[in-house]
Amino acid sequence: MGTLRINLLHYKLVILLFFYTPAYTQITLIGKVVDAITDIPVTNASIYFNNTTIATKTNLQGEFNFTALNFITSALLISSSRYELLVFKPTAVQLKGTRKFVFKLQAKEPPPQDKIPPTVPLRKRWLEIFYSTVLGISAEAAKSTILNDTSIYFLSASGSNIFFAYADEPLVINNPMLGYKISFDLVEFWYDDATGKSDFVGYCRYEETGANKKYEKNRKRSYYGSSLHFYRSLVTHQLQQQGFGTFLVKTDSVKGRDKTTTTLQEDDLDAFVPVTAQQLLYIDSSNNFSIRLASRLLVQYYQNPYGKAYLSQNIYVQGVLPTGVESYLSLNTSSVAINNAGALSDAAAISYTGYWNYERIANILPYDYQPE
Repeated sequence: MGTLRINLLHYKLVILLFFYTPAYTQITLIGKVVDAITDIPVTNASIYFNNTTIATKTNLQGEFNFTALNFITSALLISSSRYELLVFKPTAVQLKGTRKFVFKLQAKEPPPQDKIPPTVPLRKRWLEIFYSTVLGISAEAAKSTILNDTSIYFLSASGSNIFFAYADEPLVINNPMLGYKISFDLVEFWYDDATGKSDFVGYCRYEETGANKKYEKNRKRSYYGSSLHFYRSLVTHQLQQQGFGTFLVKTDSVKGRDKTTTTLQEDDLDAFVPVTAQQLLYIDSSNNFSIRLASRLLVQYYQNPYGKAYLSQNIYVQGVLPTGVESYLSLNTSSVAINNAGALSDAAAISYTGYWNYERIANILPYDYQPE
């Protein structure tokens, strides 16, 4: 794919996560997958915890199990090409002890019939947009490939600037820089040609493609300075030690702020108020964390993350400083739960502008990743 100079300000990545039990809870989960109409076992269905490497498949009897699993809380996905994707959101009570669950899959519905497929040249252009939106614009994305991108098809309503993308099977993404093969179940994708706005929803299953040590250098590069790095630093109260500064934005006058410096200026003190992890995190009686923001949050990372150089060379990047980067976070809800693995309960609850707005599948690490 050629370099695309696209304004990403309105892009929003939604990789849905569900938070119900403490991270790293050890569980045993046994299940069976059947057709919702016939009760016939569904064989070779993919079973995985979203955005992790934790996965298995159903056997000839449609059965699967996770035994004594240290699992990081996220949704359990059941994916089979002939059926609608099933999302299981377990509760803490459901995961206690050893229980067997029966999952019934519904036959997949055909796509809408009132939309028009693109011409061949238009499909090529839309595929480039799909790549840059889903995989991102990064060194990792430049080397990544969707191995079955011929299974992606596009449709557009007559007279509309918006086009939609569908896939009848999980998209298989090869990421040679980070050493992962990613199975991506696409739920929704749309792009507005007139405004540059887009949105997509999906679920990721990660698979190692080689020995961890071979890829650890690149994984560390992607990790440090990322939103995952920030959230883990937040819940462990290690923001300053890990190179982060956090400030509540008290006014909307930040658009004119001088971005040629790496630290807040004296004139900014009325607009940006430093806050600590203790002021951002709330802990309930069960020791569950949640983030609450009275206004937008500015997060400064005082070092140069690996992805900064590539972005600076290829597109105009908001949130890039001579040394370091900055990102703005806005809550779309009153609060959002977060566990001690740095996983948000609902990724759609937070919107980003600045550097983290450029995080996409190719440079996002699974939630069970830990830097060595």
